[in-house]
Amino acid sequence: MGSYAMATSPPVDAGFDGIAPFYDALSRLVFGNSLRKAQAHWLGSVPKKANILVLGGGSGWLLSRILAVCDPKTVLYIDASPVMISLAKKEVNNDSRVDFRVGTETAIRPGDRVQVLFTPFVLDLFTEERLQTQILPRLLTCLDKDGYWFCCDFVKPVFWWQRLLLWGQYRFFRTLSRIEANRLPNWLMLLNSQPSLHSGKSQPYFGRMILSGYWQKTAW
Repeated sequence: MGSYAMATSPPVDAGFDGIAPFYDALSRLVFGNSLRKAQAHWLGSVPKKANILVLGGGSGWLLSRILAVCDPKTVLYIDASPVMISLAKKEVNNDSRVDFRVGTETAIRPGDRVQVLFTPFVLDLFTEERLQTQILPRLLTCLDKDGYWFCCDFVKPVFWWQRLLLWGQYRFFRTLSRIEANRLPNWLMLLNSQPSLHSGKSQPYFGRMILSGYWQKTAW
């Protein structure tokens, strides 16, 4: 689960403000280092000096690794939570290469163009209909031809305890943060069905409950 919705009955997509201060600690308590390993798995494959978009990056841990490992030209960093954005700014000392924006995919402007896109534990927050009709088209529009989309997220559980854990996650985040989805969307199928995307390699984590992979845009 990424950082995209907020507590105390705000509008959906308002951000994880209510749990932002302890979100990272909570995720490590439940998943250990699996979430971070999944997010960082492909950083060595990112082209240098690229323009990068990170959607729903949270408190900035991934951003700090991108700046250190990938040596980007610019990073457009979008998160729906103002608190998460504030934490991310502190994490990277408000690095001048980063354009911080509070918002969702609608914060992507018509002129924004990137060669690399990261969606870390974000797609699982939305319904398949929203992903297919709004979020994926918006992201694909700003990704250049031959650009790379790096995505890590939860996939269909293999074991009973994973199904129970996933059920608990959705109950927890729908109660505290009003996320849109009430079950795991088949984001993997949606990405693989995009005619402009070619799937690359992938790596499973946490007993195959998490998948980290990349896709390349082959056409407009």
